[in-house]
Amino acid sequence: MKTSLAIQCIVLLACMLINITYHFQLFPVIPKCRCLTTSKPVNPSLITGVQEFGPRPYCNKRQVIVTLKDGTERCLDPEAKFTKAVLRRINVNQNGEHTLSSTELCH
Repeated sequence: MKTSLAIQCIVLLACMLINITYHFQLFPVIPKCRCLTTSKPVNPSLITGVQEFGPRPYCNKRQVIVTLKDGTERCLDPEAKFTKAVLRRINVNQNGEHTLSSTELCH
C-alpha cells in the first residue's frame, strides 16, 4: 500500500511539473522562420508597416513582413522587385523597425 501511494505522489508531482513548465514556458520555444511561404505583391495603399529580418541562427532566410490596414501580416519575397521598392521607400524608426506611410509607394 505504501509503495502504491508513493508512486501516485511521484506521478502527480511529475504531472504538476510538466503543467507548470508548459504554462510558464520555463523552457523557451525554439524560434523558427516566420515566413514559410511568400505572398504576391499587395496593394501598396493597404500597407501600414514593414519589418525586415536578416538571416538568424534559427532561420537562414531573409524575411520581409508587411502589416496591412486590417492587422494581418503578409510575407513578401525579399528578391521581388515590388519588395525591393517597398524597402527603398521605408523610414527606419528608433527601434530598428521599418515603417511606411501608405502614400510613399504610390509616388
